[in-house]
Amino acid sequence: MTGFWKKLMSVLPWIAAGTTATASTATAAQAQDDQADAYWQRVYSAREDYFAGHIGQLPEDILKIGHMLGVWPGGGLYVIPARKIGDDAWVYTTFGFTNPDMPASTTISDISTETDDLGRVTKTIGTLQAKAKAGAAPGAAGYGYEMIVLTRENAEWPLWILQWTANAEILNDAGLLDRVNRYGGLTIDGVQVSENASVNLLIAKARQPLPTGSNLPNGRMELLVATVITDEEMRWSMEHGREALLDRLIADGVGQFSVRNRDSAVK
Repeated sequence: MTGFWKKLMSVLPWIAAGTTATASTATAAQAQDDQADAYWQRVYSAREDYFAGHIGQLPEDILKIGHMLGVWPGGGLYVIPARKIGDDAWVYTTFGFTNPDMPASTTISDISTETDDLGRVTKTIGTLQAKAKAGAAPGAAGYGYEMIVLTRENAEWPLWILQWTANAEILNDAGLLDRVNRYGGLTIDGVQVSENASVNLLIAKARQPLPTGSNLPNGRMELLVATVITDEEMRWSMEHGREALLDRLIADGVGQFSVRNRDSAVK
């Protein structure tokens, strides 16, 4: 085959040169793709090891958000029996906000969905569009955080909170980590957790003894916790601050666990 190319170059040097350049470019592009894939996998594996070591073994299946497939192709949600935190603890988490290809460079609009008789989404249609990447803090891995909801029950409603988070951050550039850093936490009211129910949330950095984050190959990953709070706690935080509210929740024994319909930690 080498002789063939030498002969072709002697007869039609301009065609051979062009062909050689194209092959060389393709080889270089493939090498770059291979390096990017390997790097992406290193980040994924490092995050997986951290979660397994500090929270619990990840299940085999990652839950995908239908309308995010083209926007957040390497990410999804996990429901983890959190044995490292407690025998009855469950962690619901985003998994991929800290991927190397984040923040997202695409968004989706005109979303429509189809559901089955049980209300489960069977088809999602939307229009993908390019968008400028949101700014990220220096040294951050992707968006700089993964969001978790910590409970003592295996349920569906925490996944609604994570889907709200993904929509807010990836599609609408909410900058949740920056807001948490600036205000010592963030309170959100009326986040839907079913067709006819909603909750109030306190979003704050995880506090020990919970795992708080790690350094990944592409930067720092913080763990943010979305904790369900009462109406009274929401109002109290407006006067005393989010950090003070988290202090009260910890002192009351609630900590950063989400328990719906519980008694308020403030009176």
